[in-house]
Amino acid sequence: MTASAPRRRARVGLVQLSVATNRRADNLARADALLAEAADDGCELVVLPEAFATALNLPRSHEVAEPVPGPVTDWLAARAARYGVWLAAGVLERADGRVHSSAVLLDDTGRIRDVYRRTVVYDLEAHFLTGEVGARAVDTPFGRVGLLVGYDVQFPEVLRTLFADGAEIIVCPSILLRPFAEPVRQMVLARAAENCAYVLFAAATGENTLAGLTYMGRTAVVRSPMAIGAYSRDFRKQAPVLAEADREECVVAAELDLHELRRMRDAAPFLADFRRCGLSTALARATSAPHPSVADAAPPPHAPAVGESR
Repeated sequence: MTASAPRRRARVGLVQLSVATNRRADNLARADALLAEAADDGCELVVLPEAFATALNLPRSHEVAEPVPGPVTDWLAARAARYGVWLAAGVLERADGRVHSSAVLLDDTGRIRDVYRRTVVYDLEAHFLTGEVGARAVDTPFGRVGLLVGYDVQFPEVLRTLFADGAEIIVCPSILLRPFAEPVRQMVLARAAENCAYVLFAAATGENTLAGLTYMGRTAVVRSPMAIGAYSRDFRKQAPVLAEADREECVVAAELDLHELRRMRDAAPFLADFRRCGLSTALARATSAPHPSVADAAPPPHAPAVGESR
């Protein structure tokens, strides 16, 4: 695949994984089985939850976090190449003495195409994790893809840089808690509407038995509730939820109609109007430079995959 000709349609698969604390090998084995299931179902872009390999064991976060690239991203690269899919996932990243809850995007050769570090951390996490401002959209065969992570979805300001940058698919690996499931679902719906984009919310399920916490699940593929008529420029309603899960470990798959999304964006004034305003410019200035593993990556789009071959 190349990023030069965006697809009219794309099939995506979101892995809702039961993420267990201190059971990395087991998490990876179950993730691998679900990745294979998604690939067999024809999914071209597959998303794993936040911190899918390690969970967010905050007291041990510095111990279990890894550099990017590192062992977990090597594992992801090998699977992306083996299954021939673009792959996004949440990882605990250690860099310069700090730990970030990050998301990585890899192409179907295993090359890292983007790394994003979660912007917002809550008060308890702030003792262990560091937030970092900066999000951007990157070109893929499916169109413009932007990353965010978990808790960020509750802050619309984080996504406005992606909106200004033309993101069509917003990918959000997550590991949030069950008591917040319904409010978070409403926020995911709002983020898709505000940004005229698909939101791929890939959530962890299961429990952190050490801390007595239960993860929310509720993985969902969501789109804007506004569409445009097939043979007109008249706006119409559409069902915003394409596919979703409850709390079971599973793959949630859906077809994205990117041609219709682009028609709607061309007809609606929102993106052009936002880009014209001063806030859009200020947000663009706040966006950080690419992660070193992306900025220093070799340019060929079909570079050999890291680790295992196809």
